[in-house]
Amino acid sequence: MMKASMLRRSQRFLRHSRLRARALLRRFNLSQSGVAAVEFALMVPVMMTVWVGMVVSTDALNAEKKVTLLARTLADMTTQMVAVSQADMDSIFKATEAVLWPHPSTGLGMRVIAIDIDGAGKAFVDWSVVPSDSSIKGSFSTVARCTEFKKLPAGLKIPRTFVVLAEVEMNYAASVATQVVNELFGGAFAGGKVKMGDNLYMRPRQANKVQFNPPPTGTCPGYTA
Repeated sequence: MMKASMLRRSQRFLRHSRLRARALLRRFNLSQSGVAAVEFALMVPVMMTVWVGMVVSTDALNAEKKVTLLARTLADMTTQMVAVSQADMDSIFKATEAVLWPHPSTGLGMRVIAIDIDGAGKAFVDWSVVPSDSSIKGSFSTVARCTEFKKLPAGLKIPRTFVVLAEVEMNYAASVATQVVNELFGGAFAGGKVKMGDNLYMRPRQANKVQFNPPPTGTCPGYTA
């Protein structure tokens, strides 16, 4: 009699244990607690990567447009002059630097080359100038007068004309999350920076040419009047 009673109690215990285990398993399967936290933890790196990429790309595109605008402004201001000196060009360089705002002018470089085209359509450097301020000179240097300018596009080689070339370069640095940017764009960025640059040719508008003061003397060798 005792054995039968103990057996029934054991069976009831096992049945109750199975039912409880099934109930716990069902509750576990239906439970949503912690799922949002896990999903958030999985999505944060992806979301941050997309966000940083969007911010940096937008910022870089804006900086690139600023560099193009700076080159146009530099050419525009120079070609409105009849004659310029180093001091005049330094003022123009400083004025055009403001076009980059709010981007810093770190790694900025500017140069203006005045090109004289002779009667045979051959281009010679008449004068060139870079800023006296080394912080906005970049890697540019002046080009010697009478140097043949072979990079001039064919469409601009009109005999007995004059053209001004404005050149700009800048080391763009991402404004946010530089370390992340280095990882994302390691192929293009060096130390969180990428080279940007632009140039623009423009004809003088106040005279046939923009003279440089003090004016250079002598005719370039090989120059055809």
